[in-house]
Order: sequence, then structure tokens, then C-alpha cells
Amino acid sequence: MGAVQARKMDSEDKKEFPEEESEASSLLYSPAVVQRVHIEGLKKTKADFVTKQVKKIFEATTFGEALAYTYEARENLQNLEIFKDIDIFIDTSSGPKAHPDGLDITFTIEEKKLLTSNIGTQVGNNEGTMVFGLKMNNLMGRGENVNADVGFGTRTKTNYQLGFTKPFHGKSVKSFRVVAHKTATEFPMSSFKEASQGVDCQYNFSSLIGKHSIGWEGTWREITGLSKKTSFTVREQAGHSLKSSLLHTLVSDSRDSIAFPTEGSLLRISQEVAGLGGDVRFIKHNVELQESLEVAQDVVMSWSLQAGILNTLPNEQSKINDRFFLGGPLSVRGFQMKGLGPRSEGDSLGGDAYWAAGLHLYTPLPFRPGEGSFGDHIKTHGFINAGNLTQLNCTLPWRERLDPLRSGVRWSYGFGLVFILGVARVEVNYCLPKGVHSDDGVNHGLQVNTYEVLYPFLLG
Repeated sequence: MGAVQARKMDSEDKKEFPEEESEASSLLYSPAVVQRVHIEGLKKTKADFVTKQVKKIFEATTFGEALAYTYEARENLQNLEIFKDIDIFIDTSSGPKAHPDGLDITFTIEEKKLLTSNIGTQVGNNEGTMVFGLKMNNLMGRGENVNADVGFGTRTKTNYQLGFTKPFHGKSVKSFRVVAHKTATEFPMSSFKEASQGVDCQYNFSSLIGKHSIGWEGTWREITGLSKKTSFTVREQAGHSLKSSLLHTLVSDSRDSIAFPTEGSLLRISQEVAGLGGDVRFIKHNVELQESLEVAQDVVMSWSLQAGILNTLPNEQSKINDRFFLGGPLSVRGFQMKGLGPRSEGDSLGGDAYWAAGLHLYTPLPFRPGEGSFGDHIKTHGFINAGNLTQLNCTLPWRERLDPLRSGVRWSYGFGLVFILGVARVEVNYCLPKGVHSDDGVNHGLQVNTYEVLYPFLLG
């Protein structure tokens, strides 16, 4: 049995092909014993490293289990990002010692080159970046990767990263990563620039509820690049700071697409505790929820909610480069990037607590022009967004601290078009902001937004 093809049958199929359904079911539940697993094509990779990925296949007692464990092993091998291609061949066992229900499974593997490179563009959140990268794959034969990246962007002017990743015990669901980085970023809405450099250490693993990342970050930051227009409030925070913090992130993502999901949900929870050394001390929490549902044929409704809070020690004030910012295509449309919330002399100051919510409806173009071709990649879009952002007064009781989040809520609504370009999404919306405060940065009318784009144009 060199290849197996199957599809889910509906009720009409079951009536029309009862024998085929019965045969398929009997095949999946038929007894099976995996006698041999062959791995072909290994050069740099150590055999014992790959063997740990496929040993579960020998636990199969039916053909269906053998098939499921085989494809699970293939997915784990692919997640190591050291193989270019993996083919599977399943056949009955042969030879004098072959079991009557025996199976032989062969993995044909093509390894990536030791050194690969890529040049590409990344566009997202109204920022464009050119990225140049080099990567050493499977350096010591057990999944170790070393990568060096250089980026130049419209706001993140320069970004240098050197990282090392090591899977644990050959299991792709667990890995350790250390990254050294140096970045120079402009914040035009707040009239300053930030230069930072540091080291991040991360331990990544999966659980029943999602993917976890636990790590430590040590970063030296400098607020610089002040101009004549920079407010005194921002000037007060200029200079150096050293942050040492523990971080945890949980991501559970069942969406069928990142750029334009039609079903599934996303949950992202993150915590940061700063103050293990350095001169920055706070506890920061952030949560993000998204869910999409196809309510009718080609009609998708989605909703989102995000919120966060930053707590400092008594008699301490949060720093502008640690605060939350709100406004723009990823939070409240109809407002400028970071244009919502406390300001001083035109500079956006950010806040210590925020929330933002959105409701969206996507439908096909009227009269379905270009159906079956370009028209399927263009959707109409209607939305309602709302949110608020404030700085906390630590001298007040908790209930009174959060009162500003409930009053003076900013919101907006509008309509437009969404262009789906593979892993990218471009929105052209007409926005009508409401609940605007006098010092908010407003973007009334047309607003163009781009999300989640990565276009590599050279890959070796």
C-alpha cells in the first residue's frame, strides 16, 4: 500500500456508497503491527535524533493508528525546520519473519543545506521592513539552528539579531532559544527615538491548552532623538534605563488563516515581571481574544477583545517605553497610530491600562464579480470598534483607578474593502470616529491598513 487517499463522506455519499464506507472503516480498524521504520536520506542528522520522533509509531495496534502516528511523526520532523522535504511510503511487511498484519513504513528525507539565506520584505501595522538573513541549519546534527538577521524599516530603522535554537531530546514541541539583539526605533507620535540592546532567553513548549514561552529578558534602553517639539513630559524620561524581566506567553490558535480567518479562535496571554535587577520595576499583564465564524456561505463574522494593565511599585511612575498605546488598524480604527489616550503638547504618552473591542462582518462583493478568480480575494467589510486608555493613579482605590476606562469611551464604525493576498491582508476603510477627545489623533475618512505580510524574494 504505497499511498492512501480518503475524504469525509456526507449523508448522501453514505447512502450511495455504503460498501465503500464499510471497507474504509474496516481498513482503518484492521489489526496492524509496525515491524520496521526505515529512514532514508540522512546525511548530517544523527540517526538517534530522528528515531525519537518516530518511535511512537511502533505502539500502533490498528492501521488507522499507524497512519495517524506516522503523520504525527512527519509533522514533528517538519517542525524542526531542518528538512526541506519528507515523503512517506507505507507497505505490507515481507520476508520469512513477516507478521501477517505487519507494516513497513519508510520516511524519505531531504535535508536543508547547511547554510541558507533569505532577503524579503515584511509589512504590518503600517510599517515596512526589509530583512536580510543567514541561517545555519542542523549545525551539530540534532536540530540546532543559528540565524543572523538584519532589518531596515520605516519606523524600526535598524534591527540586528543573532539567535541560537536547540530542540530538547529531539522533540520539536520543546526548545531553548537565546537571542542577542540591537534595535533603533522611531516613535514619531511621541517625538522620541529608542536605542536598545540586550539578550533574550526562551524555553518553548506545548501543552493541552496551547504553546508556552517562558523566558528572561535583559535590555539596556535609551530614549534619545528629542526635537524642539518634544514635550517636557517626554523630555523628563529621556536617558538610559536597564530592564531585567521574566516573561511568560501562552498562545492557543485554531484559526484556519492568519490573514483572513473564516473559523477558529485565538487566545494570547502574556505576563511580564520586571525588577530582577536593573532600574525598571513593574508587573504587566495582557490578554487578546479573537474568534471568527462563517454565519452563511462566504459571510464571516468575527469579534475581538484585548486588554492590559501595568502595575508599578508605590511612588513609582511607569516609563513611556513600557506603557500601552492604543489607536490604529490593530485596535481602534479611525484613530491615528497611538493617537488615543493621554497626551502632552501633542505627544502621545501611552497608558497603564487599556481595553479595545471590535465586531466585524465580511461579505462577498455585490453581484459577485470575478467569482472563481480575483473576486474571491476581495470582501466588503463593516466594523464597529471601541476602546479606552488611561494612566493609573496609584494613590486611589482600585475601583476608582479604573473608572476612567468606563467613561469617555472612544469608538468608531465604518465600511470598506478587504484584499486577501495569501498571507497578507490589505484594508481600505472609510472610518467615522466617535467619542473623540479634544487631544486625540483622529483619522476621519479613508484609512489604509496592511497586516501580516512576508514576501521573501530570494531564498537559497
